[in-house]
Amino acid sequence: LKVEHSAIFTNYIGLKSKLNAVPAGMDLTIDFTDTVFVDNSVLENLHYFERDYINAGGKFQIIGMNDHKKLSNHEYAARKKDKSLVRSVK
Repeated sequence: LKVEHSAIFTNYIGLKSKLNAVPAGMDLTIDFTDTVFVDNSVLENLHYFERDYINAGGKFQIIGMNDHKKLSNHEYAARKKDKSLVRSVK
């Protein structure tokens, strides 16, 4: 599941509905490569989703945040991509 632009609390409901549509027992990957910002509420909610999804027999991973910088030391701290790494949209 590819996420673009920003993943913030105001658009998490749309992301959650896509996550809930994935059948149990699948290999589910969330890709944040094309995001600029991922907020703490999304990361925390994904943590709970991951726990439940794995308990239901699925596999879950988050990729694409290697270029995102944590904004604090908290486990679910918001992450922001360095501006020099953001592709401009034309």
